[in-house]
Amino acid sequence: AIVIGAGLAGCSAAERLAARGWTIDLIDAAPAAAQGASGNLAGVLRPLPSADDNRLARLTRAGFAYARQHFAQLNAAGLPLRWGQTGVLHLARDERHAEAQRRVIERQQPAADELRFVDRDEATRLAGWPVAIGGWWFPRGGWVDPASLCRANLARGAAAIRPHYGCQVTHIERRGELWHSWDSSGRVLAMAPVLILANAAGARRFAAASHLPLRAARGQVSHLPATIGSPPEIVVCRLGYVTPAIDGVRCAGATFAVDDDESSVRAADHAENLARLDGILPGYGRQTDPARLGGRVGFRPLSPDRLPMIGALADPAAIEPARLRHSLAELPRLPGLYVLNGFGARGIVWSALAGELLACLITGAPPPLP
Repeated sequence: AIVIGAGLAGCSAAERLAARGWTIDLIDAAPAAAQGASGNLAGVLRPLPSADDNRLARLTRAGFAYARQHFAQLNAAGLPLRWGQTGVLHLARDERHAEAQRRVIERQQPAADELRFVDRDEATRLAGWPVAIGGWWFPRGGWVDPASLCRANLARGAAAIRPHYGCQVTHIERRGELWHSWDSSGRVLAMAPVLILANAAGARRFAAASHLPLRAARGQVSHLPATIGSPPEIVVCRLGYVTPAIDGVRCAGATFAVDDDESSVRAADHAENLARLDGILPGYGRQTDPARLGGRVGFRPLSPDRLPMIGALADPAAIEPARLRHSLAELPRLPGLYVLNGFGARGIVWSALAGELLACLITGAPPPLP
């Protein structure tokens, strides 16, 4: 197979197919893996429950469980995955939201070591800092270094994965039984019967995927100087997140701006993150000058319903823009062309499961989801 994109999605797809004996050509325009949004210092690993246990809730719960299992396997193999099982505290927005969080616990009765509601006093003890309200406590959640996850997946499948870094694919086309990928000079980078588009919003550059409703969401993370052992030593979320100290840096964020293509770090966005941090841990960042902070900007691929896109790509010739009378399930597919995309801000919780699901769809194996 050819996999275009060496972020969380592409590296997961490559590793899952390599585990089945496939040979993979992994192509990315960057000089190494995980140079886009997957290159952030840390992201949050936790599910997202809902009162009605909707598709998003079920998918993040399944992704969370599968990710923890996959991460444990990578660690057991001595591969370079960095993650901290610190627990994640998801504070309520207000009292009405806190009551909704309590109702989820009452209705679904999760095991206490998976999820429970904690009051403000216990939340304060967990965070090591006074908080305004209680919320959900995920004891098995934590933070993950996404770039290290990409590297660990590639190392696990190293014998079968051929990376092509610094290569920009400008054109893809199926000729006979094989998909071809070309660069701007007309050079064929790779040929294979299966091609997977895992290159975020860049997938829309190709005619076969131009109909995908993908958009890029700019996210800026702020890096605060921090010492090991300083609070919080867990991940705390409330309309944003803050991580423990990791290599002398605490991550706080993140902004969310659709169709904003500014790649440079902005002081105004640091100020927004500090305001968000104040809502999580009141007074925590009050003495911090946003103009002196470091940070990172990433562009996350976003789908309209915030759910990931996983599977065979529909044939655009069958789509009638003026008469959208067919459901997606009814549309014919382009043979051998797949997409793994639209993870948004949830690439860490979804990527391992998504890679396994895609590999099952490609090979005809029983999928890990109903």
